[in-house]
Amino acid sequence: MQESNTQKSDTVYLGNGKTATGQYGEFYNITINLNKVKENPNVVEEFKGTKFIRLRISKKQQPDQYGKNVNVVWADPSKIKPKTQETNNNPVQQDTSNPLPF
Repeated sequence: MQESNTQKSDTVYLGNGKTATGQYGEFYNITINLNKVKENPNVVEEFKGTKFIRLRISKKQQPDQYGKNVNVVWADPSKIKPKTQETNNNPVQQDTSNPLPF
């Protein structure tokens, strides 16, 4: 029996795109493949009745044959490490007043 995608923590590619330069700098024009989201329902999270997807957008080392030079992947929350900084051996306190998970 094949393992379900909801049990894996592998990288899930949800789309791609191109960079564009405009009057205000560089932008990312991306496309999300909704079939990939449907195939991987674990990428959709819910918080207080609102559904969202954590995305990581990064540049490819080389554009593909269609000139797409941006990857869009699911940012698996189990792989996100909390930021911790130490200055003069005093750890930075995280603000817990905001209940949002991101």
